[in-house]
This record gives sequence, C-alpha cells and structure tokens, in this order.
Amino acid sequence: MKKYCPNCGHTLTSTSEFCPNCGKKITKEPIIHQSRQTYNQQNIVKKSHKGIIALIAIILIVVGGGVAFYFSSNQNAVQDVTAKVTSHSKTTSTKSGKLSVSELSDKQRNAAVIVYASMKYNDKNWQRLLKNGKSNRIEATVNSPHVVLNAENNRNDYTDYTIQPNRKYLIFSFKSTLGESSLDKMIDYINDHNYESLVNQLSKHIVIRSVDDD
Repeated sequence: MKKYCPNCGHTLTSTSEFCPNCGKKITKEPIIHQSRQTYNQQNIVKKSHKGIIALIAIILIVVGGGVAFYFSSNQNAVQDVTAKVTSHSKTTSTKSGKLSVSELSDKQRNAAVIVYASMKYNDKNWQRLLKNGKSNRIEATVNSPHVVLNAENNRNDYTDYTIQPNRKYLIFSFKSTLGESSLDKMIDYINDHNYESLVNQLSKHIVIRSVDDD
C-alpha cells in the first residue's frame, strides 16, 4: 500500500521518516495495529455474545425438560392416585354391602320392613317375627296392597303392612298403626344402623305367596 506525504503529496517509501521533496517529518500511525485490535475486540464481543446465547439456550432446555418431567410425573401420580381411590371405593362399596332401593328383591323388601318395624318402633310382635325368622321360614302373604308376614312357627297375623297410593308403607302391629314410611327412608335407616346383613339373612327365609294360591 503506497504512502504519500501529508504536506506535499509526494510518494513515500514505507521506511521514510522525512519527505524527500518537502522535508516534512512523517508521523507513523499504528493504523493496521489499531484495526487488528478493534477487530480482535469485536471478535471477543461476538464470541462472548454467542457464549451467553448458548448458555441461555442450554438453561432453557434444561428448565423446559425439568418442567415437562415434573408435570408428566405429577400427571402419572394423579392418575395412579385416582385409580387407587376408584379401586378402593369399589372395594369398600362391595365390602360394606349397603342396600340400594333400586336393587332390592321382593324378599329383601319384605325383610327390610321386618327389620325396620322391629328396630324403629321397638315393637314386640315384629321383634318376635324377626327372632323366629332368623331360623324359620317366613311367609309373606300378598293381597295387594296388603301384606301379612308370619313366621312358620308363629302364625298370628299380628305383623302386616299396606302400601299406600303415595308408595308409603303403613305398618301395623296387632291391628294398631305403628307408623308410615317410604321405602327409601326405611333403607336409609337400615344402612345407617348397619342392619344390612340382617336383612339379607332374613330374605333367605322368606317365601312370597298370594292369597289366590290358597
């Protein structure tokens, strides 16, 4: 690259300290060195920026992966807990044997009336029927809407009930009215007092017959 005298414009050699034409002292400026230094500084800044960007990217990847793993693990944990709770509920429901009105057989329904009348009203006639019915056959004689319940070894027609038009059960003892209740309330009472097994036990001994069978 050619150099020229800043005073007269005469061509100079690279080693000239004075202009041979006008005698002007030539000041050497570290132009190339300065450019290289600036270039190096720029490269350092660029590399520094790239390093920071790469570090940020790595942090984001790690954090993102951790968050994804956390939610994935939590979701699996929630699913496991839900499955266990559902399974436990089904098992508990099966073991508890709670009665459901919609699933009652005719025999269970009559057994429920016996248990309810005996326990709720503390009536001696219904209690006698309950006691005898644990080991003897119980006949439920239906003359709709009236039903008479008698134990095989104690036939006295003292324990009976009538289903009213409003679907409530009017319960009698020796022709006296003990009370009126819906089947839903009777079953709730039985479940609340854990008499379900007693109902199931009695229902096995109940025989349902119609007055027309006589």
